[in-house]
Amino acid sequence: METPLDQSTQLPTGKMRWVGFFMFIVGGVLLYFFAVSPLESASHHDGDVSVSLEGVMFAPVLTIIGLILCFLGNDGAGRLFGSRREPKPLGGFIAVALAGIGILLYEWLKSRLRAYGYSI
Repeated sequence: METPLDQSTQLPTGKMRWVGFFMFIVGGVLLYFFAVSPLESASHHDGDVSVSLEGVMFAPVLTIIGLILCFLGNDGAGRLFGSRREPKPLGGFIAVALAGIGILLYEWLKSRLRAYGYSI
């Protein structure tokens, strides 16, 4: 017998806000290490500057979803994204938009590093 997914299987809203805050902080740290730090290294003409596609794409996703969870909590994020069984179209649009933001950030970062003379 399957049990329906209800509020008892989800974390309380207060805990989800803390999870969102933690995701926001981790996303900011990733943005620093994978986007800002390579730009700083390139501006100082360091010998080796590298960029990680996964790190650059994952950072905005964590940051923005963390903000959504932090401000809306479990219930608001559930209304926005839906559930695993019944995802909402807006949640899918947000996921595609965040992936697009990550790709644009990666391409912009590569172009800036090429402008500094690095081959990425």
